[in-house]
Amino acid sequence: MAEVEVIRLAKSFGTHDIIRDLDLKIEDGEFVVLVGPSGCGKTTLLRMIAGLEPTTAGEIHIGARDVTHLSPKNRDIAMVFQSYALYPHMTAAENMGFSLKLAKIPAAKIADQVARAAKLLHIDHLLSRKPRELSGGQRQRVAMGRAMVREPAVYLFDEPLSNLDAQLRTSMRAEIKRMHLEEKQTVIYVTHDQIEAMTLADRIVAMRAGKIEQIGSPDDLYNRPASTFVAKFIGSPAMNLLPAELAGGEIRVTDGPVFALPPAFAHLRAETGRKVLLGIRPEAFHLSPAQAGWPAFEVTASLIEPCGAEVYVIGDLAGQEVTLRLAPGTAPARGESRSFFADTAALHLFDAVTERSLRDDDDNQGQKP
Repeated sequence: MAEVEVIRLAKSFGTHDIIRDLDLKIEDGEFVVLVGPSGCGKTTLLRMIAGLEPTTAGEIHIGARDVTHLSPKNRDIAMVFQSYALYPHMTAAENMGFSLKLAKIPAAKIADQVARAAKLLHIDHLLSRKPRELSGGQRQRVAMGRAMVREPAVYLFDEPLSNLDAQLRTSMRAEIKRMHLEEKQTVIYVTHDQIEAMTLADRIVAMRAGKIEQIGSPDDLYNRPASTFVAKFIGSPAMNLLPAELAGGEIRVTDGPVFALPPAFAHLRAETGRKVLLGIRPEAFHLSPAQAGWPAFEVTASLIEPCGAEVYVIGDLAGQEVTLRLAPGTAPARGESRSFFADTAALHLFDAVTERSLRDDDDNQGQKP
């Protein structure tokens, strides 16, 4: 295992900048997930760390070594790709041990390493099968095992679960999490799926247009987003954002309800007239007030989405479309208007121009890159 550090890293294709002056340090044994929309640069960053893509500027360090100009085979990394890339004529065991065979590792040690990885991944009963005899999830386990047997300093995962169906993705997430908890490897994992990011990561790196938008734990990014970009990207359904204005300790939604400033934004109490965006998570809506002082406001339902254990209601609040997450049996009928309340302590505020969080700096330390 080893720490990974990138220093002032940049990548351009012609005049198009993909990564711009990026700094990132990943601790030894840490599971870090790079997340963001397509084109944000997360896969390019991973490929540069792997040595599959040359850098335009900057340095990459793995452990005590500057590996910026080393070939992938000399970086002591193992990579698991979106495609399984297994040799069809080899058994699972042969696929897993092939890199060790090329390195002329003794056959007995290869067998031990393969058996250990297979047991950890629950595929020890599949080692004699060829890829065509395996399911998608089993093939992905073999691909992971092929990386594990090398015992590298760093594991790199490039959207490894995107080809699997929903049920398999859930089970494979659990396998990857279990593997990390048992082995304590340094892992860098790329995904556009914020559920994977939230469930797997020690820290999440949210990327946007080649830069880091926010770094923090899953709880940090969900409960203390540094910008509207993070607020809407992390969380499903996304956070609702309503145009509003500050007025002497109150948040006045345009043509809508008035809320008291939450404690995290008390430093804005003296401001009046500042344009803001009020953020409300779908689960922060309630049918009755849990505390005195929660203002009532009407939402008219336009669409109901039953999801088993919960119901999503898409409706109109003061002329703005909002999404609410409610318990089954509590949702209004389509077209019905009903009074709701919002948890004041769960509200978020962002500057209307910069779209950055207005949370007190003392309550938001470590959240910005």
